[in-house]
Amino acid sequence: MKRNCGVLLRFTQEEKDALTEKAQKAGLSRERFCRNILNGAEVKEAPPAEYCELLREVRRIGYNINQLLKIANARGLLDAPLIRKALEENRATERMLWRVFQGDG
Repeated sequence: MKRNCGVLLRFTQEEKDALTEKAQKAGLSRERFCRNILNGAEVKEAPPAEYCELLREVRRIGYNINQLLKIANARGLLDAPLIRKALEENRATERMLWRVFQGDG
């Protein structure tokens, strides 16, 4: 979508600074922050970098557990129910991390 209609808004320096700070915390440009607010979106702060790294690591571990489960099912060599339980716990941890960030947990 091409945005070719401009709107001039005037702010006090304090208002502009507050807008800039809120947009930065959300990881958005001021323009995108304002559009999201106008469209009724609930804008939240972006997660800290450590949070994203932790979630990525939990997902990586889950992927590895899933691969082990596939091997266990194919060869009958490993305790598949135990691996399945580990995968379910990993996915529950991932959901919990997401809920904590979203403010629902």
